[in-house]
Amino acid sequence: MRIAIVGPGAMGLLLSGLLHRAGAIVTIIDYCRERANQLNKNGVRWQGMDDEQILHLKVTVGMEDPLNTDLVILCVKAYQTESAILELVQVNYQGPILTLQNGVGNVETILSHMPDAKIIAGITSEGATLIDIDHVRHAGKGETSFGSVKSDHPEDSFLNKLSKLFNDAGIKTGIASEVDNLIWGKLLINVGINALTAILRIRNGQLLEIQPVRDLMSDLVIEAYSVIEAKGVTLPYPDPVSRVEEVCRMTADNISSMHQDILRGSRTEIDYINQAIYSEGKSLGIPCPLNRTMALLIQGLEHSIQSQDSP
Repeated sequence: MRIAIVGPGAMGLLLSGLLHRAGAIVTIIDYCRERANQLNKNGVRWQGMDDEQILHLKVTVGMEDPLNTDLVILCVKAYQTESAILELVQVNYQGPILTLQNGVGNVETILSHMPDAKIIAGITSEGATLIDIDHVRHAGKGETSFGSVKSDHPEDSFLNKLSKLFNDAGIKTGIASEVDNLIWGKLLINVGINALTAILRIRNGQLLEIQPVRDLMSDLVIEAYSVIEAKGVTLPYPDPVSRVEEVCRMTADNISSMHQDILRGSRTEIDYINQAIYSEGKSLGIPCPLNRTMALLIQGLEHSIQSQDSP
């Protein structure tokens, strides 16, 4: 399978290495020419759970061969989805698109520009840490699940082939029929983990070791669940708090994506996670003061870091 992975961040580089090792022909698509040149020259230092190697993968600036690409995987931040999709529109890419991104709204953004797109949406709890722009570490194994947003579009045979590839790559993967439930279920996990680890500068597993923090994580999840339940979403797990704690244990050594963003002084996805819960709750008449507070704190951190970096 010929796969283009858009975005050479932590998850993009992790999936690139795993799928390449499973036999896929992987191209990484970047928007930064300097970074693309560096990755082409030096390769990717890919640090797995039990091995480490330099992988030489093709990195392009923009999509060069849309007709000979079987799948595009979006690994950009939620706020970059629109610009990534506009580039696919520009080169007239017609094939399937897989999003395993954080937050809500990515599918809607894709459809707003590509209404006939063959969208596969889902979640992954694989942990990835970007040590440097050309160095990724597999920080924790998890489960991946995805399915077609529109029935049989793409067809089941393609989904089965893709699922087999992921499993062959060591990514425990299943096919789901209710992808909206998956996305909101992943959002609930992000609500509990991301902002807290970013504010406190701790790894995922430490959320369980500090009792006041564990209590706050539980309260955030319960508050968010009240919104998701009111929307009529059925989560893919029975106990939200237990599931979030399970992910913390599975990815104990991982530095969450939002934590990594704060450490790098980058924009976070808070608007698509805790802020999204607050906004949904407001529209439903459900107060979400804890998630609103997390959103404000992260937004404040972003501004504070940007101010420090300004001349």
